[in-house]
Amino acid sequence: MTDQLVETARTLGFSEIKQWLRHRHPMIYIDRVTDYEPGVRLVSVLSVSGALDCVAGHFPDRAIFPGSHLMQAFAQSGIVLYQLSTSRLDDDEITLIGSVKSRFTRVVVPGDQVFFDVRVDRLMGKAFFFSATARVDDRTVALFKGTLTRTPVAELGAQLW
Repeated sequence: MTDQLVETARTLGFSEIKQWLRHRHPMIYIDRVTDYEPGVRLVSVLSVSGALDCVAGHFPDRAIFPGSHLMQAFAQSGIVLYQLSTSRLDDDEITLIGSVKSRFTRVVVPGDQVFFDVRVDRLMGKAFFFSATARVDDRTVALFKGTLTRTPVAELGAQLW
């Protein structure tokens, strides 16, 4: 018998992604993670459909996927990478996004597949600094930088929900 190198799959399907996020339908934007390396990077995919409510109303005569939703997909990709690089959130923890800087260079429309190449910039304690390039057909559509932190819900004070 010969030794075989078994390569671990570095992908996540939609059902697995839901296990890493607190978000639920219709607020989960990333459809698949095609590659990741904890502490380094993650590549995720968002498939834009004209059937999405946010597209139907933005704008009726010329459908464009909203930039705010691209930012949410970027944040969700970062949340998954953050946990893969550290540990899963505890049941009583949530992630809070801090500052986000974004630059949009092209519109995203129904039929586009957006690939987010997310990179760890720095990980200090509970603070996670990350950046990403979003591309459609090898053309940059947006650039992002952001921060995340994990926080126990009890530390947020009285909850109104």
